[in-house]
Amino acid sequence: MENNIRPADLSLSLKARVALEKYVFRFTHSLGQNFILDENVIGDIVYAAGVQTGDNILEIGPGSGIMTAMMADKGARVLAVELDKALEPVLSDVIGERDVKIVFQDALKADLNALTREAFGENAAYSIVANLPYYITADFLMRVLSLSPMPDSVTLMLQKEACERVMSQPGDKNWSALSASVRYFADPEVVMDAPASLFTPPPHVDSCLLKLHMRANRPLNSEDEKRLMNLIQAAFRMRRKTLANNLSASFSMSREETLVVLEKAGLDAKVRGEVLTIDQLIDVMNAIYH
Repeated sequence: MENNIRPADLSLSLKARVALEKYVFRFTHSLGQNFILDENVIGDIVYAAGVQTGDNILEIGPGSGIMTAMMADKGARVLAVELDKALEPVLSDVIGERDVKIVFQDALKADLNALTREAFGENAAYSIVANLPYYITADFLMRVLSLSPMPDSVTLMLQKEACERVMSQPGDKNWSALSASVRYFADPEVVMDAPASLFTPPPHVDSCLLKLHMRANRPLNSEDEKRLMNLIQAAFRMRRKTLANNLSASFSMSREETLVVLEKAGLDAKVRGEVLTIDQLIDVMNAIYH
């Protein structure tokens, strides 16, 4: 019997699998390439991200393009940033004529502010959806926290261990400079577990889908936020060292000066940075600069 199925009739999942095979795409371990090719799972991710008609979406790591196409079909305007140029023909086949802009750049080096301004307009609201190589998670999240304007939300797939770090609270063993920085700017929420079996090829670890609900109203101005980020890095610089020692090392302060700062912030002289809450870290920042 003659096969009359046209490419346009294929599901996105099948279209992606056909394109990956057609162009002999080789998954590169060093780029952290593990794709989800199940439309039902990707539909759950798009739903969790809250993608709606008229939304502006910055997608980092479109991979095979299934989610890119689904978000465009929802009526969103999508700007996709992809590192691997070898995916260009795959993305072209899967996305087709949909209104999507694809930029082949490194998301850690690209001027994301300029790209979003060009794609969406000056100061336009947008959200980020990302499937990142796990080894760039921390660096990418810190980049997100420096964007201007910041996205309304960030939905990204992370290694489960990284999710636990971001979700940690002051005093937890996983409380870190990353989790403290994220907690100042956003309310993080784990919205979906993603076992390794969902991915092609399967990674060696399980994952989770994390959503950052970015805070529109934050207590500090932009200059003090930069100071707070510097302080957070200093506070966690050497774990198990006192905050006073870390302040001395990072800000070239004398012992006496650090003790004055801690007293102004209402903290014990022997307190360690990794136990401080966001409010306490803000108090220390204010004691140093104001």
